[in-house]
Amino acid sequence: MPLFVIIGHDTADSSEKRLAARPAHIERLAALDAQNRLVVAGPTPIAHGEPAMSGSVVIAHFDDLDAAKAWVADEPYLHAGVYSHVDVKPFIQALPKPAAE
Repeated sequence: MPLFVIIGHDTADSSEKRLAARPAHIERLAALDAQNRLVVAGPTPIAHGEPAMSGSVVIAHFDDLDAAKAWVADEPYLHAGVYSHVDVKPFIQALPKPAAE
């Protein structure tokens, strides 16, 4: 199953919205992880040690680009107005080499 990178871009002053939507966001990521489809996920802070976030990155396996975009369409952070927009792109892991290789 191919990999895709999902990059969510936070709106200005998204902290309160992010906190409110976080449980649903984490639940969806946990479901991907339970299916062994999640490679990595996490927020991108504006600066290390600061609470404000600029967005999030998810790298996960999906059947195709349409499936990855459909998954993003149900993203709680998107519906809650945390993200202004989300980029979804095919991703090829070069290093470290995936375990299957």
